[in-house]
Amino acid sequence: MTPPRRSLASALVLLPSLALAAFWSKKSDEEELKSRLDTLKVHLYLAGKSAVAQVGTSDESKAVKEKLLVVVGGVQGSVAATRTGKEAGTPEGTSAGTRTVAPRPLRLDEVGALAKALWDTREMGKQVLVGDKETLPPVLPVLLAPFPVAPELVSRIDAPTDHAVLFSAMALLKLHPDSPVPLPPEFLLYEAAHTEPAQVKIPGFAPQLSALKTYTLAMNDLCDLAEKEALTLEALGAEQEPRLKEGLKLLTGKDVNLSAEQRKHLHGLSQVLAYGSLTRCQLKKDQLDKARVSLGLFLDAAEQGGVDLPELQLLRASLECDSGTAEQGKARMTALAKRDDLSERSREGLEQLESSCGKGEVKLKGLTGKVKLGRVVVLVAWSHLRNSGLVEAFAGLPWVKAVGDFVTSLGTVVGKVPGNVQVSLGGDD
Repeated sequence: MTPPRRSLASALVLLPSLALAAFWSKKSDEEELKSRLDTLKVHLYLAGKSAVAQVGTSDESKAVKEKLLVVVGGVQGSVAATRTGKEAGTPEGTSAGTRTVAPRPLRLDEVGALAKALWDTREMGKQVLVGDKETLPPVLPVLLAPFPVAPELVSRIDAPTDHAVLFSAMALLKLHPDSPVPLPPEFLLYEAAHTEPAQVKIPGFAPQLSALKTYTLAMNDLCDLAEKEALTLEALGAEQEPRLKEGLKLLTGKDVNLSAEQRKHLHGLSQVLAYGSLTRCQLKKDQLDKARVSLGLFLDAAEQGGVDLPELQLLRASLECDSGTAEQGKARMTALAKRDDLSERSREGLEQLESSCGKGEVKLKGLTGKVKLGRVVVLVAWSHLRNSGLVEAFAGLPWVKAVGDFVTSLGTVVGKVPGNVQVSLGGDD
């Protein structure tokens, strides 16, 4: 039925107003990030940090600290030792009043007690969030206290450095391709938002921190903030690379000399994380021109890592088909079709690309879904990381394990709380 002319005219008059209302009601990335962080899980996380950092003095805060330090290990010993003075056998370089105690997992009853204590201190966590960076001292000095770390490292742990180390630990645990730790993504989003790579007092790692921050923001669809962070990558790399050896010495306590090839992989790691995640984010926002540029940068960095995934070849072919090199793309697809390691989903994507190549009909958004771009980014990033020498440099360091145990235990308990905010960090698409 044809609508009355008056109703149609009224609708046409209202359309511009409705469009403007939708535009002005859209949240900026900054506003969206703020609302995502003001959640129960972040409040509980900050309550745990506050307790360990000795901000909270209530019985509930003390209970939180006691349970978390059981898991971390040696740090619990430091609490008791401070009452009696330094004990024999303390490793050289350890702070006075500390001793090493073997860590152990929480028993089921302790997990329940920790969850209850965190719940009882959630208001303190919310107050920390409202007060932002000003109210929470670093937690790392407490976690590092029992271990033989360089005094200079401890002296450099201010708030920006504390956020950066916790963020890095969480990201590596969460993004492990073989055994990812199920940390609440809100934890990473909070630490990413509070990490300012240029302010971190451990030199040499600003580009990797910036890339991790770009990745975390982009995977949570905060494209504008992610793009701003990615702009700093190249400048940070040129400035920080000469100081990488100094930073490694501080963190590991030993001289670590990375080869030129290993440093190239470290650079590739940053590029892969930043531009792979930006591609995904920009495609979700239908920013196709930006996405093509980001995808090209991602593929360049991925290929430098020597990773031979069929999905990378398919994505490269899609760019060739969508530009002036369609014949090159078709040749690449012919070779790709013969591979035995092409997944069923990727083969479907290949067939779709073959039918649209060179016709201006490449559906890049659908193709990245077929190849599970998020998963591909994680696999390529870890290949670069393993070849960079950093995994070996940090392997077996007790303080690194303590930090990992701290965030894992806190994440395990808080992750069971209902009401998860829909934010993403994984590579399942």
